[in-house]
Amino acid sequence: MAHSAVSQVAVAVPVGTDSTLRSAPLFKTQNLRLGEKSLAPVLSLDLKSRNPRLRNRYVVCMSVQQASKSKVAVSPLELEERSQPPLNLYKPKEPYTATIVSVERVVGAKAPGETCHIVIDHGGNVPYWEGQSYGVIPPGENPKKPGNPHNVRLYSIASTRYGDSFDGKTASLCVRRAVYYDPESGKEDPSKSGICSNFLCNSKPGDKVLITGPSGKIMLLPEDNPNATHIMIATGTGIAPFRGYLRRMFMESVPTYKFGGLAWLFLGVANSDSLLYDDEFTKYLQDYPDNFRYDKALSREQKNKKGGKMYVQDKIEEYSDKIFKLLDGGAHIYFCGLKGMMPGIQETLKRVAEQRGESWDQKLSQLKKNKQWHVEVY
Repeated sequence: MAHSAVSQVAVAVPVGTDSTLRSAPLFKTQNLRLGEKSLAPVLSLDLKSRNPRLRNRYVVCMSVQQASKSKVAVSPLELEERSQPPLNLYKPKEPYTATIVSVERVVGAKAPGETCHIVIDHGGNVPYWEGQSYGVIPPGENPKKPGNPHNVRLYSIASTRYGDSFDGKTASLCVRRAVYYDPESGKEDPSKSGICSNFLCNSKPGDKVLITGPSGKIMLLPEDNPNATHIMIATGTGIAPFRGYLRRMFMESVPTYKFGGLAWLFLGVANSDSLLYDDEFTKYLQDYPDNFRYDKALSREQKNKKGGKMYVQDKIEEYSDKIFKLLDGGAHIYFCGLKGMMPGIQETLKRVAEQRGESWDQKLSQLKKNKQWHVEVY
C-alpha cells in the first residue's frame, strides 16, 4: 500500500457561520516532494493574512506530518554547512518575534493532562540543530518583578533543523499544559497554572511568540559515525529531542547524513492515550526493523516483573544485558524528561552493574569521559 508524504495536514476549521470569514483567504497551496516525485498541492496556513477576526475564529486540527520509507527531500542544504551549532542568536533582551503556525492536541481523551504539538514559523532566522532548545517569553508582566517581562522558559525542540515543513523555516515544540489542582477541593486553580505552557497551548495560528536561543550542546546528535548506536530514554514531553533525531535518521533525505546504525527508543507515559508521536515511531519500526527498536512503558496499563507499575526504568532493567553490551561497544545513551525520572533509572543501572560485577560509579565516569552520556531533565 502506497503512503503519501503527508498523512495529515494542518487544517483550519471555522467556528461559527460568519460569511466574511468563509470568503477570507486563509489557505495557500504548497507543493511537497517525496524523493524525486512531486506530490499534489496541499493547503497550509497563510501567515500573511491580516484579518484578525479570521485568526481569532479558527481552531487548528491535525498537523503532524509523516513520510513513507521513501525519504522526504529537505532544503536548504546550507543548514548542513555549519561546523558548530548555532548558539544564542537571540537573547532575552532582544528576542525574535516568531509566528504560531498550528497548535494540535496530540494525546487521547484518557490521557492525564493535555499535551500539544506547536509549530512555530521563525522564517529561517533562528536556525538550530537537533537536540537544542528554544526559550519562550510569554506575554505579560513578571509578577515578581513589576515592569519587567516574564522569565524565559526553555523547551526542547521536537523537530529537525528543517522543521515539519522540511524547508528550514519552522520549529516544533511538544508542550504539556501545566495546571494546578487544589488538594482539598480537587478543583483547578487557574491562578497557579503554568503561564508559558498555557499561553502556548492556547495560541492560535497567526499569534506572535517571542523566542530566544537556540541553546544547548549536551543533547546534540553526534554524527561523526553514521553507524553508531543511540539509546534514547524519554518520559512524557522529554520525547521532543528524540523525535528530531528519528526524523533526521528515518524520514528526511539528507545527502550528508545516511544513518545505518541502531536507534533504540524507550518511552515512558501513563497509558496508551498518552503516547506521543506513536504513529511516526511505529512507521519507522515497520520500515527500518534492523535500525530501530521501540519499547514503551505504560505505567497505568502494564505491570513490571514484581507486579508493580511499569516505569521506564523497569524496561531498562528488562533489557539491561543488551544495553550494557551496547554501551561497552561505544553506544550513546540519552535521557530527557522530568528530573524525577533519573533517581529510579540510576538506581536500576547501579543494581544491574553490581549484578554484573561492575562498579557503576566507575562505569558512569567512563561514559561521561567518552561523551556517551547525555542528560537533559527539567
